[in-house]
Amino acid sequence: MMSRFTLIMLLMLPFMGIAQEMNTQNKTKTDKAVKVPTWAQAQNYDASAHVYFPDYYTFYDPARGGYLYWDKNNFTFSPVVPSFLEKVDLSKSRIKILKGLSLDLHPEQNYPYYMKLYPADGNGNLNVPVPIPGNPAGH
Repeated sequence: MMSRFTLIMLLMLPFMGIAQEMNTQNKTKTDKAVKVPTWAQAQNYDASAHVYFPDYYTFYDPARGGYLYWDKNNFTFSPVVPSFLEKVDLSKSRIKILKGLSLDLHPEQNYPYYMKLYPADGNGNLNVPVPIPGNPAGH
């Protein structure tokens, strides 16, 4: 005859396996190597949140590992710095770290909110025009 403890353990065994499998799956997702941009250290940024560059209407999305910027009437993703920002020192640029926003979300979907909350100050030093969301000409 089995003890109650043995019986309980046998009944819990399948659930323990499921919990362990789920923990392994979560670990794989969260332990994924996050690419940290070259400007991050100077900005005290640790890739734990989205970043908005208000003077350039551009987002950095650490979950996707790249930049979102306005191009031809919609936001475009690029894993590398967009061409219009190539000569900009992003380590000295004004940024807004969007804390509290899930990394699963896409901040570009709420760009009108961020444009109002963090307006461009016009101090961007670019040799090319900055694409501006909602501007028919794009610049």
